[in-house]
Amino acid sequence: MNRQILTKVLMTTSFIVCMTMKSDAQQINASHLFGNHSYCSHVIDLISQHGVNNTFNRGSTFHSSSFGHVVIPDCEIGDLQIVEVHQHEHLDSACGPTFAIVIQNHSTRRVCGFHVTAVAVFGHICPTSPNATVKTDKIEPGESLEVLVTLPIEALAMGNRNGQVIGFQRLVVAIDSFDELMESDEANNLKAFDAASIPVVSVSVTTTVETESVTTIQSGNAANVQPAAENVVPQAEAPQIDSLQNGSLDTEPESESLRSAIKMLDTNNATNDVAAASGI
Repeated sequence: MNRQILTKVLMTTSFIVCMTMKSDAQQINASHLFGNHSYCSHVIDLISQHGVNNTFNRGSTFHSSSFGHVVIPDCEIGDLQIVEVHQHEHLDSACGPTFAIVIQNHSTRRVCGFHVTAVAVFGHICPTSPNATVKTDKIEPGESLEVLVTLPIEALAMGNRNGQVIGFQRLVVAIDSFDELMESDEANNLKAFDAASIPVVSVSVTTTVETESVTTIQSGNAANVQPAAENVVPQAEAPQIDSLQNGSLDTEPESESLRSAIKMLDTNNATNDVAAASGI
């Protein structure tokens, strides 16, 4: 009987312990499972239509209007072209690589608000390949514009070679990546580059140093400069010593008028002595 009671007590105790030991799951959401990817399906669609590193001049085109089909001449159809792509020196390890894409506007009109997309490719391109899209402000006719695009940091770790993490192999650049503009050559909007062939340029950082203005005092005006009152150091007054006169040392200062009177008195006495000696 006691064994049965003891067994029931132990089972109840173990059940209570199991009920109190509860583990909480991590607080996650969909972004932790799928990732915060920006998809590049629009670039894949352009590659499917035009390929990469191609050119195709469509020439004059027909455009439907309320008055029927009208012909748009060649001079009225503009074109955007990728001129140059280079990579900035990678200085921040917490950010992905930054690319400078130079675009030229071969048209007679200003082009505003088109998009530029850069995609990092390792092996085959896919909708979740690391990519970044930038919207431009404007580009004047006949001018060139440099657009900076920074890829996500995932572009630097897309593969593994014998335990070594490696980054992207190719870079795909698409201008007017959402195909919003009508151009004379749509195929030259897509370029693919080998990552090793993209030149890397160093970006110089300019610093501004503030300097205080210093007033230069001419040597001729140096006598007019007086030291500040708090910087004046009092000096002990030195006793004034006159030269020896008549074998005695005069320690008291004399004015100029007193000295002149003494000299005149001495001169008169000498004249009287000379006159008395001569019997005059």
